[in-house]
Amino acid sequence: MTHYKFIDLRSENEFKKGTIPESINIPILNNYEYEQVGVDYKNYGKQSAIKLANSLISGERKQNLIEYWIQIIHRYQIKSIFCKRGGLRSLTAKMWLRKKNISIKVLGGGYKGYRKKVIELHSKVDNYKGNWNILSGYTGSGKTTLIKRLSAAIDLEGIAKHRGSTFGATNKLQPSQQDFENILTNRYLKHPFQNLILENESRNIGAVALPGKFYEKMQSSNIVLLESQLHTRVNNIYEEYVLKPQVQGVEKSRLLQNYSKALIKIRNRLGGDNYLLIKNKLEMAFLNSNLDEKLWIQLLLEKYYDKFYKHKIDILEKNIIYRGD
Repeated sequence: MTHYKFIDLRSENEFKKGTIPESINIPILNNYEYEQVGVDYKNYGKQSAIKLANSLISGERKQNLIEYWIQIIHRYQIKSIFCKRGGLRSLTAKMWLRKKNISIKVLGGGYKGYRKKVIELHSKVDNYKGNWNILSGYTGSGKTTLIKRLSAAIDLEGIAKHRGSTFGATNKLQPSQQDFENILTNRYLKHPFQNLILENESRNIGAVALPGKFYEKMQSSNIVLLESQLHTRVNNIYEEYVLKPQVQGVEKSRLLQNYSKALIKIRNRLGGDNYLLIKNKLEMAFLNSNLDEKLWIQLLLEKYYDKFYKHKIDILEKNIIYRGD
């Protein structure tokens, strides 16, 4: 069940770029209105912009907006509202609500102040607290499945809505970079454990990147290496990337299209012969389910991913404190 703690008064486009976790967007000025007021402010100054804003949000439109704020405030027991800097939009909304006998707090500094604190947290490795333990292992070894079972873990791929590799796109839209950083920071600050467990990731997880020094902290942390046999890893990947999406309603033709595009992205690193071999086995697997349905996965691991991860693990060998299944 969705639960909100804040009302974000900014325009829809501002909200889309990033917001404070657990915020609902109920703009005092929509995109077009916010742009109009901004232009007026630049051309004629603050008082003219305020006059224009009051003319845009008036009468029945204003009353409906206030009633909706009140409805949401009561439903979710919301205590705070915010805008860009905690300025005019927030103070205006607070004044309107006070006239309806609704007391609400304005978040000091607004979203800009919040983002400043997020960026400051990630500015130095020394800012991070507790012991970090990184769960590593070859592709398909079951790292994500284990991460989801561990109460001391933060699921980075879950927040990013991406499985981390070239083939890792899901059916879900990834968050904006700011939202990814905000949600991750919120989870980190709420983490109750001295020992934090994270899955080993590249700096980029799909279209989003780990913030500030987060990646550097991971690289200097202890590593637990999860070991699995090749056939187990192939089966894990087949279940996660082929069977599970189909259960969720994704057609095989769509999967083939997606994975063919992903394969093209690593064509140069695979080499021409390997690319053509895996491309052929991939197409055969999806067009004829009774033939070589997992061979393309095994080849992809042997020809590409295992080499890549062996190099990565070799570099961080000194950080490994445990190996096992």
